[in-house]
This record gives sequence, C-alpha cells and structure tokens, in this order.
Amino acid sequence: MNSCQLLYVWLLLPLGLVSAGRGTFTRNSDDEFQLLIAGGIIPDNSKYTRSIVSIRTLKYIQYYGDNHFCTGVIISSRAILTAAHCVTDRHKAIMNPHGILVVFGTLNRLDAYDDDYKRHVNRVELHPKYRRYINYDVAILYLRERMPENMRYAKPIAKRRRLRIVEGMSCITMGWGQVYPHGPYANQLMYLDVTVRNHEFCKDMDNFKAEGNICVEPFAEGQLCPGDMGSPILCQGYLAGIAGGAQKCEGVKSIKFVNYTHVEKWIDKTVRALSGSSNCILSPILYALYIMIVA
Repeated sequence: MNSCQLLYVWLLLPLGLVSAGRGTFTRNSDDEFQLLIAGGIIPDNSKYTRSIVSIRTLKYIQYYGDNHFCTGVIISSRAILTAAHCVTDRHKAIMNPHGILVVFGTLNRLDAYDDDYKRHVNRVELHPKYRRYINYDVAILYLRERMPENMRYAKPIAKRRRLRIVEGMSCITMGWGQVYPHGPYANQLMYLDVTVRNHEFCKDMDNFKAEGNICVEPFAEGQLCPGDMGSPILCQGYLAGIAGGAQKCEGVKSIKFVNYTHVEKWIDKTVRALSGSSNCILSPILYALYIMIVA
C-alpha cells in the first residue's frame, strides 16, 4: 500500500462505512477491474463488441459518429489500446489528448449516446520503440475518468494467456472502417475472419517485419481500411494483437497485426504507472476534510 492509499484510509476511517448505490465507482485497481453484466441476455453479435471502442475527435461535424477515425480496445477501466499512428503524425508528434473522445458500448457508429458511454482522454502514451508503420505501432489512451462498472455492453478484453499463435489458426478482427476503398465508414461494427499464416506469406507487404508482428490472410478477400486501424485480432476469444502499420485497403492478400505478447510487458507497466500517478489526486471533499483534520 503506497502513501497515497494510506492517506485515503486514514481520512476515511473516522467516517465509518457508507453504502453505495448502483452505478457508483469503486477504488479497485485496474488489475482487479471488472464491469458488471446486469441481467438479461447479451446478443451473439455483441460478444466481442463490449471490448471495442470508437476513437473520435472531440466534436462531430454534422451527425453523431462522423468524427470517428480509429478503433481501439478496452484493456482496463481507464486504458484503451490502439495503433500509435492513429494519434501521431509522420514526425511522431502526438495529438492533443484533450481533443480525443472515446465512445464505447455500442454496435452502431452513428447512434446517439449519453455521457455514460463516452470518456475524454487525459494522456497518450506511445511505445518507446515505435517506428511509424513499421514496428511497435501501439499506443495507450488513458481516460480522464473510469468507465462505469455496471455498463452492460462494455468490458475489458480477455488478455492472452498461454495461447500460442500458430499457422492455420482461425481468428477474427473488427472495426468501423470504410466498407470499400474510398467509400463511407461502416455504421455497424464489421467483422472479418482471418487465418494466421507464416511470415513468408506477408513478405510482399510494405515495411513488414517478422519481429513483433502477426501475419494473417483475410477471408473472402476482406481487408482493413481507414477507420479500422487499432482494431484487435482475437484468437480463441483472446487478444492476440492490434492492427497497425501501413495497410492497403484494396487488392491485398495479407494483413499484419502487432503481436500482443511482444508489447505486453510495456502495456502492463505503463497502465500500472498511469494508474499510480492518478491515485494520489484527492477529491475536493477529501482535501477539505484533510485540511480540517490537520488544522
């Protein structure tokens, strides 16, 4: 327990226990975070949707969802994993995090949403070895506030555990990207079946590096297009990688993903560090209580 947590305990002990109503936040760590699925039956087509987010600019132009530019995946109550090139320019300059909005818990990009289904971004962290379109194309968006725990259609992705990605394995990816080259973005989340191939299969791709990447063949000439970048690849229901790097939107036979296990240690370390740095911010009420006690 760190000094900040001790301070919280010291301040709150005299107050006794207070019952919490439905929809309130807890102080569980990100490692312990779970969203509660409250009753009802989740439709089959929402099995994966609960972990997927639409990454947008702060304001829509004409209608909800027209500001979508990339896809991401929930990895904790306040952390979103996406492609680094989604939030940087060619000089690796990072977008202003306060201009990024994350929308979750919906199948349809164009649906209206209330405040519970959106979060503003507080920080953007890039992998230190990131090379645009080539290697380590991952970034973490750290949200200003936690997601509500009782969201029915949102939860962290199941991280890969003892799952070896082998040639011939069937996997799935998804996103709200263009439905055809230079066309409109999809309204409903689109799914694409892919099959894992050896690295030789991707040798003709621009800037493909075997180290740290997964090579796949799309089913029925499917493809990833603008708007799909940052999408996860799920194998046997677990997160196996993130769509990154330069991807052509037509005439492709192969797609590459950043291998999750190749960046997992950095992701876990970064999320823990970000969570720790935010834990010591006292709310105005606790700060006032602290002043009263020490005065």
